Amino acid sequence: DEKTAVLRWVERPNHTQCQVCHQEENAGFLAGKHGMRLAVGLPALTPADARLPMKPDSQHRQMTCISCHSAHRFDTRLAAVDSCLQCHDDSHSRQYRESPHARLWAAELAGKAPAGSGVSCATCHLPRVWHEDEAGVERILVEHNQNNTLRPNEKMLRPVCLQCHGLAFSIDALADPALV
Repeated sequence: DEKTAVLRWVERPNHTQCQVCHQEENAGFLAGKHGMRLAVGLPALTPADARLPMKPDSQHRQMTCISCHSAHRFDTRLAAVDSCLQCHDDSHSRQYRESPHARLWAAELAGKAPAGSGVSCATCHLPRVWHEDEAGVERILVEHNQNNTLRPNEKMLRPVCLQCHGLAFSIDALADPALV
């Protein structure tokens, strides 16, 4: 049963074990691009299945919860940038390290900027959102369904861009392919 699954050591847990404690996050993951194959009972998505350019050495990695979070070390900083860039090799992803957002992220990680001031890949593509559970308890969760803010990119305006930028700048930036 589910309680036994939590108590028994599992070297490489899958999404069903993760969902015992992270039900909402798992539901978002399964609804998004990374988890969509698992949601319908197919083998996990791999970067080889992607339409965007992916790094050649990542082609056969399976997209599961532990692809980004590791099995037993939950480093959200690693999951926020490095996990993304170990697979993604499109121009947008390659340009991140030289962006103003990356400089803010580096400053935060180095302790030279306040917590929450950095901008990682996850800040924009897996934003934190308010969630209310069945009991009416509200909390902030990471939205693991990147489809909610990915395409069209205008879907990012309210939950992502306007958290830091003004409306005019955000609309202009989202309309400019060079800035995106």
